[in-house]
Amino acid sequence: MYPILILLIVLFIYGIAYVFYGRKILEQRVTKADPNRPTPALTKFDGVDYVPANKYVLYGHHFASIAGAGPITGPAFALNWGWGLPLIWVLFGNVFIGAVHDYLAIMSSIRHGGLSVMSISESTMGKKARYVFLAYTWFALILVLAAFLSVASSTFINVPSAATVAVLYMPLALLFGIMVYRLGVNVKVATAIALVLEVVLVYASYYTQLVMPGDAPVPYQTWVVMLAVYSFIAASLPVWFLLQPRDYLNAYLLWGFVALAVLAPLAIPLIGLTGPLITSFVASGATIGAIGEAAKADIAWFWPTVPLTIACGALSGFHSVVGSGTTSKQLANELDALLVGYGGMLTEGAVSSLAVILPAAIVWDFSAFASNAGLSTSTLLNAGLNVTATPTVLKLSGVSRFYTSYGLVQALMWSRLLGVESFPALYKGFSTFAAWALAAFVLTTLDTANRLARFAWVEMFDWVKARSPGIHKVIANRWVASLIPILIGAVMALPQVTDPLTGKPIYAYQLIWPAFSGTNQLLAAIALLTEALWVYAVLKVRGKISLLIMVPAVFLWVTVTSALFIWLFLVVPTLPTLYIATTGLIVVASLVLDIALVLLFVKSLRHAARA
Repeated sequence: MYPILILLIVLFIYGIAYVFYGRKILEQRVTKADPNRPTPALTKFDGVDYVPANKYVLYGHHFASIAGAGPITGPAFALNWGWGLPLIWVLFGNVFIGAVHDYLAIMSSIRHGGLSVMSISESTMGKKARYVFLAYTWFALILVLAAFLSVASSTFINVPSAATVAVLYMPLALLFGIMVYRLGVNVKVATAIALVLEVVLVYASYYTQLVMPGDAPVPYQTWVVMLAVYSFIAASLPVWFLLQPRDYLNAYLLWGFVALAVLAPLAIPLIGLTGPLITSFVASGATIGAIGEAAKADIAWFWPTVPLTIACGALSGFHSVVGSGTTSKQLANELDALLVGYGGMLTEGAVSSLAVILPAAIVWDFSAFASNAGLSTSTLLNAGLNVTATPTVLKLSGVSRFYTSYGLVQALMWSRLLGVESFPALYKGFSTFAAWALAAFVLTTLDTANRLARFAWVEMFDWVKARSPGIHKVIANRWVASLIPILIGAVMALPQVTDPLTGKPIYAYQLIWPAFSGTNQLLAAIALLTEALWVYAVLKVRGKISLLIMVPAVFLWVTVTSALFIWLFLVVPTLPTLYIATTGLIVVASLVLDIALVLLFVKSLRHAARA
């Protein structure tokens, strides 16, 4: 099979889904979106969280917020099953679960005054459901923060220039926010100015490395602390000040990253794939985070454990929290929700399928790739890739699989224009660019996730206000509510564990990832069940259309719940004590809350059916 066929299949599926499933069914028949109905961004405008945004700016902000490390790191881990099974899961999840979930989360929030999906559950399942859902979401967001703090910090260690780009983006985002929201500069003019400066800072970052005094490299733990401080501050500032403009400007870098991934199969259409469609339906325990002897055992069945690896490329519960927590408060028109919510999820799917899975399928066997591309193995060696020591992508770590594959495919494409002698330099440049994109994805998620954890924390304790206004004032303080989750996440992200088999250090995200991914996917199942109940009970949409939402939600819930029980019994006992006491207990608590919510869902569904 050739890469151009994969590209055409993916784009065809996404195009059909957007027009017929998104617009014809969800927008026109389910929610009946009305451009004349005022949104919360207009009716509750406060200049901090409720701020109407240009739909393209909001699309960029939303896409950058939801597309963290998940759509990149997860599919890279999932390559242990081959490239075909992860691609099928991404496409299936995008069309039937992820994009539906994201769109309905935004629309249900808009119809409830900008409330989070957790609070919306109260209107469909009762007050208990709201607090249980809020608690579950808060725990899940802690795992998001812990995993992404570790992913970003490890990326900065492996590709120092990615840290330079991330740091220089911050003042650029502040400048854009001030120009648009305080000085009244036209969005197009401000964007043009910012993009020129963005090109300059990206060029400068390639040759600049941030170091400690004495030119020593910045340690991993230092990056964790610095990023935690950044997330704490960014989550507490007004949304227009840093979060929205940073995400919007990041989106241009990310769109460029995706556009190049789409261009590559067109430029090298007949090179052929070197990776297997399926390696095995059962992968080693290392795929789902086991260490020691369990890492070598065949315990990672593709179904149901795939949600423990692919966290966001196919679907993500985190998106419902973003959509109903920040995006819905900035939507100026109900019709914008299709582009922002449904389109944003399909764009994230394109990141997984075309920028991670497809490049890996092309370069999988490095010697075969070199032969197909008309390159010598010495050319790859000059680029820094020893095909003898590392014959396939599976011999690389999860994150390295991503930027190595992306860099090789891009280097091949452009070296055909610039000459084969340019291949090593091009590979270094594009693999670095891929690492920059990963860092951009992660940082936008860090500030958004902590802001959402703040919202969930404040909502969890709103009952205190009537009983003790003074205590509530302290608990609900935005600085206090932002500090608690990022502090816990940082404690979990700081350690580097030694692998008992190899003696090599393991970054925290490698141990946290399956718990984060699983609770994230379970959050998606709970959110989609809530949205399905909202469609059924509130919008009064019944019959086959309601089943299009209900059936995928139930399937997802069964899948992820089964996967998390497998992880608890087979993987957790292999982990160090810190992670048994943190990730293990959080997952146990999450499953208890999950079962409580499902029982409330069933009760409410029966009541709605009788009404």
